[in-house]
Amino acid sequence: MPDTIERDYPSTPTTATAATVVADEGKDTAAYSYDNDTPPLYPPNEKDMAYVHQKADDDAEAAVEAADPPLPTPAPTPYGPAPDGGVAAWRAVAGLFFASFVQFGIANSYGVFQAYYETGPLKHYKADTISWIGATQQFILFFASMFAGRAFDAYGAHAILLPGSVCLCLSLFMISLCKEYYQFMLAQGILFGVGSSMIFTTVISTPQQWFDKKRALAGSVAICGSGLGGTVWPIAMQRLFRQIGFGWTLRTVGFIAIALLAVSNALVRTRLPRRKPTPLRGFHKPLISEWPFFLFTCSTSLCCWGMFTPFFYISVYARHLGATATLAFYCVSFMNAGSTLGRLFAFIGDRFGRYNVLIINTYLTAIFLLGFWAGLPAPSAATAAQVAAETAAGPNGTGGLGKANSSVGALIAFGVLFGFTVGMIISMIPPCIAHISKPHEIGTRIGVMYTVMSAFTLSGPPINGVLMVKYPGTTGFRAVGLFSGFSLLVGAFFATAARLALNRKIRAIL
Repeated sequence: MPDTIERDYPSTPTTATAATVVADEGKDTAAYSYDNDTPPLYPPNEKDMAYVHQKADDDAEAAVEAADPPLPTPAPTPYGPAPDGGVAAWRAVAGLFFASFVQFGIANSYGVFQAYYETGPLKHYKADTISWIGATQQFILFFASMFAGRAFDAYGAHAILLPGSVCLCLSLFMISLCKEYYQFMLAQGILFGVGSSMIFTTVISTPQQWFDKKRALAGSVAICGSGLGGTVWPIAMQRLFRQIGFGWTLRTVGFIAIALLAVSNALVRTRLPRRKPTPLRGFHKPLISEWPFFLFTCSTSLCCWGMFTPFFYISVYARHLGATATLAFYCVSFMNAGSTLGRLFAFIGDRFGRYNVLIINTYLTAIFLLGFWAGLPAPSAATAAQVAAETAAGPNGTGGLGKANSSVGALIAFGVLFGFTVGMIISMIPPCIAHISKPHEIGTRIGVMYTVMSAFTLSGPPINGVLMVKYPGTTGFRAVGLFSGFSLLVGAFFATAARLALNRKIRAIL
């Protein structure tokens, strides 16, 4: 039997249950402390040191995650990730550019129609009554997006782009024949609105299928056609009104629209396959079950009370301040030119966060309305008399750009700045919705949000018209600016709340 070797062990076990490591900067040594001030029998080796360091790192990461949860990641899809480029993707974007040039470009030029109607075929109607035509057009554009979005998700782009193109072109030819108020309402308010809704849904939903990291860039390129169209159409129509008359102007615009929309239909393709349509029952669930979606919908809806006001009334306001009829029409083009620049620069949302960019521009838009629009001085008595005389001559009674006073110059500057920030906002809305949606639900969710927005779009212009009738002159325009500006300000608060509901970290790129 082998000899037994006896060893002396401490009578009381020594443990290091509360060992702490304090590393000296620039040194490889470490100091240890223990809960019973007695070192262990054997000093910690390298494995002990690694374990202590790893445990400290794990505890720190857990604390950070508990205080600031990670951003939600998109759900996996059986169709694979968005290609974020390629010939088919950018070809679709090019086709959407032409579609937005026609649809949004003409819709954003409604201020030209409003000014023409007030001094032409509908001069016996009040401004708020005439504004119902444009308000109905915008209402149907947004309200029908819920149905168009379901059709887009289920059957693809062509299922709504082609019939939308037919409705829009037909409406232009019908407007050219209108003489009475109800005729303008049916042709421009309803038929144009239906066609616009189907084209609009295609324009804002298709890039979200083809792009992920470059969504803001692709969406801004697709929708910047609207700003360019809103710059070109008012100038062209105002000149054609004088040269060939209202009827043939609309017919000419209709023929151009047919050509451009034919190109758009040939280029646009859908990436995802057909699927069963989303049932209408329960379409409202995201609004009541998802807090960020609810807050963001409240934000965009309130913004509709203020975003579209200048597109309706900037020409009328310019005439009130002393601008000639031609320069007043050009104010719409100046504003849409700024909108084009805003849409082109919307790609910065991919770098700094789409919600971040949208929130900043919403606050700026509110400031521009409250500071510029509502702060312009009233025109002199001589200017008011000159404007009244020119208005009595009818819509074709004045030519040339004329000489703009300081107030008109300030209004033009406002139009460019306002257009820039609104262009950024409009370009950011679809990517923000796509960020919190599954790929096959993007069209439907965008449609749900725009359906809610439609109620505010319908009521906004008439509210402004009532304010102008109740407070005639400069006071009315200031009241319109205050109402629209504060609506945007409250909308910006809701957008900020939606962003914080997704991530409370201020510097997060979201």
